Amino acid sequence: MLAANRWFVLCVAISAQIASICALFGVPFVIPELRAAYGLTVAQAGTLAGMPSLGLLLTLLAWGVAIDRYGERVTMTLSLLLTAGVLALLAAVDSPVGVGVLLALVGAASGPVNAASGRLVLGWFAAHERGLAMGIRQAAQPLGMALAAALLPLLAERYGFVTAMLLPAGLSLATAPLAALFATGARQARAPRADPGGEGATGSPYLRSTIWRVHGTSMLLGVPQSALMTYALVYLVDEHGWRAATAGVFISLVQLPGALVRLGAGAWSDRIGNRLGPVRIIAAATGAALLLLAGAAWTSSAAGVVLLALCLLLSMSHNGLTFTAVAETAGLAWAGRAMAVQNSLQSVAATLTPLIAGALIQTWGYAVAFAGTALFCGLAIAVVPPGHPAGGITSARR
Repeated sequence: MLAANRWFVLCVAISAQIASICALFGVPFVIPELRAAYGLTVAQAGTLAGMPSLGLLLTLLAWGVAIDRYGERVTMTLSLLLTAGVLALLAAVDSPVGVGVLLALVGAASGPVNAASGRLVLGWFAAHERGLAMGIRQAAQPLGMALAAALLPLLAERYGFVTAMLLPAGLSLATAPLAALFATGARQARAPRADPGGEGATGSPYLRSTIWRVHGTSMLLGVPQSALMTYALVYLVDEHGWRAATAGVFISLVQLPGALVRLGAGAWSDRIGNRLGPVRIIAAATGAALLLLAGAAWTSSAAGVVLLALCLLLSMSHNGLTFTAVAETAGLAWAGRAMAVQNSLQSVAATLTPLIAGALIQTWGYAVAFAGTALFCGLAIAVVPPGHPAGGITSARR
């Protein structure tokens, strides 16, 4: 029964994460409608797409403290309800500035779901299966992206941007009761154990360099991921003449194997007993694929479509590994804050990347933007800390 419960808790975490991802990262899939409705340039629309990440950045550390203090159930439920409420307010504004403010508030409200759901996994799963469990939980990101990419462009094309964003609002509202009832973390579990492992057991993990290097790796790899997710649809529309709805379906289909790749990466790290060795390989493959995509964009080759799919697939495959690594490094007592810090640093990348990449696209084209993001993969390879065996936290429930 206990073994079955932990998988059910994981399903609740996945559901909450999918709703949150749709709210946080759904705007790039309706950029054509934003541009048409407000007369925006690519860079301006990309800036609006980055506003949820700005709101996320400004509030994540506070949410991390709240998660460690009040637990996953309270913070996840409150977050989902607030997210639904703010998205509903989009109908009351009629200017790009108003939309931007509300999108930033969406990011602020959505903040704790990723860290809190990750903390659930840490408490319920032992080290030998934690990579797989976190990979399954992290698969919620491509699944949420797939849902947003498949439905939001179609809804926006038919009914407008505001109506389309009611989809993530509805998902958040529907998921909140599940979080309230079942998102019980290890601290509330019967007969919990103290955390005997991880650096967090002997003091702050931030007194050591390892956790900062894991954070840096995650932040650097977030740059190509953010650039691709923001401008993939626009690239297909502008450079290949696709309809936005068709491009959305294409991106949605790419996300599905992306979810499987995250599961495979997690299982791989469990098998070899190392979280970050696979991250180096993923970073190298992503950088190489981005350079090929840049070449295809420069020559206007039809191969750009296939290479775009490959880049999307590779760029999303590291998240579960880096989140598991940072949580295990921090220890359960620090896990909420550590994952919030990691989310914050990723949000810096997700906030600035659409703005900078949009300016590069507008000035020099997609080829330069794609090549520029490949550089961050090379930097990530240099920053990844050596070693990092799996484990460090003992599950509170078996």
